Amino acid sequence: MEPVQLHRGRGPLRVLVIEDDPALGRLIQLVLGQHTPDITVARSGASAIQAIASASFDAIASDISLPDMSGLDVIAKARELSPGSGIVAITGFVDVDVAVRSMKAGADDFLGKPFDAEILWHLLNKAVDSRERQIAAEQAAVYRKLAYTDALTGSPNRRFIDEFIVEAVTASQRYNRPLSVAYVDIDNFKLLNDFVGHEEGDQVLKRVTSALARFIEPPAQFARFGGDEFVVVFPDATAPQARQAMERVRRAVAEIEVVNGARISLPTRISCGVAAFRGVESPRDLIAEAEDHMYLDKAVAPTVAPAPGGPASAESLLKVGNLKALRNLVKAIDRRDSYTRFHSDHATQLALTVARELQFDEDQLNAIAIGGPIHDLGKIVVPDEILRKPGMLTASERRSMEEHPVMGAAITAAVTDYDTVVNLVRHHHERFDGNGYPGHLKCTEITLPTRLFTLADAYSAMTTDRPYRKGLTFERAIDEIVNGRGTQFDPDLAVAFVAMIEREFGAKEAAA
Repeated sequence: MEPVQLHRGRGPLRVLVIEDDPALGRLIQLVLGQHTPDITVARSGASAIQAIASASFDAIASDISLPDMSGLDVIAKARELSPGSGIVAITGFVDVDVAVRSMKAGADDFLGKPFDAEILWHLLNKAVDSRERQIAAEQAAVYRKLAYTDALTGSPNRRFIDEFIVEAVTASQRYNRPLSVAYVDIDNFKLLNDFVGHEEGDQVLKRVTSALARFIEPPAQFARFGGDEFVVVFPDATAPQARQAMERVRRAVAEIEVVNGARISLPTRISCGVAAFRGVESPRDLIAEAEDHMYLDKAVAPTVAPAPGGPASAESLLKVGNLKALRNLVKAIDRRDSYTRFHSDHATQLALTVARELQFDEDQLNAIAIGGPIHDLGKIVVPDEILRKPGMLTASERRSMEEHPVMGAAITAAVTDYDTVVNLVRHHHERFDGNGYPGHLKCTEITLPTRLFTLADAYSAMTTDRPYRKGLTFERAIDEIVNGRGTQFDPDLAVAFVAMIEREFGAKEAAA
């Protein structure tokens, strides 16, 4: 809706009188002229419409019987051209039907002939006041909608959901009704934006919004909470009911196809956590609890897991620990070295693809799914001048860089007792022949998930462009892995990894 000019406080009213009777038109002009000097008289529908199209009028008085066209049609056109004008219909046939048709055409009031011109002046002022109040209310509604709507997706925004959840919590406490909250995050969204393009990323946000709109029904409400995150509030719903609704959303999102010519194709998936209101939490704490469950879901998502946001045992929560803290540290590294974010996610996806084919158990899959994205966590202590150095490292700089697996493992162990994750972070630079670091482990001394991730880590590093070198071609990288069988890499896993790369990524990588 376009803003409409209001007339209050703008001085004398600008009035258009539409009357084909010259004498009556002149009389109206004389009487109204005592109140305002700005009066225009039109004696036909066509001339009236032309006047309205070329000038601005605060008030319009129109006879509904005109020589060239229906006065009701003139009123309808006047309302279209000048939505802020107060309009009074003048008729010689005063009955309910005429009044109703006048109002439907766009008039604010009507007056029957014969009439006192002073009464017409009063009705015109009343119509202007009424129109101003109506326009002001409509504009306030528009501005309110804009204030509570996300500009990109058209969904409600954070301001809306912040207010809605306060009302929902109050109602739940007062009437002892269930209440649940879901926190949603689009997986790999920053990677998608960086390597597929922000326009495609915007389309994914809109499609996720459409999926939410399709399956989230009132009284539940959702909003884009920020970036690639959404919050859903479920009044009168238990946590299992909320999870069921979010599972439908998750399946719909999984069908979203990201079409782009980029080398890396990432599946569209959401991670989701659900928290149930227990009668004492603040709205902020309830959202934070749902967010914590979302991080847990994100960590175990690649495994055969329950519905997103499903209940987690105390043991699993203890093992995963403060994943949010670890991810915040990883984000700090990403800001220093954008390569790290792409490389970590890329290597994790590659390793998980092979791990599923080889039927790794849940603990082994979790080690890769959780440890892969944070395997370079220790780089947080590596100085910027080394981390960002465009050329080859000196021996001293190399020693400093090689400390990052130990530091990363120490940080990880401080917040989780998930041993297989800590092991992967610490030993992802070990070699099958024992010539790696930091522990010089060899063969099966290196855990199976770590041996596989080492392959994916090396392949991703070889094929990714760096400031100081161009990434290797698909064929060259495969040759390096084949040549490293039994020395750098587990020979059996190398065969499986190469087979997967050639089958799943060969054509795409070769064409890139």
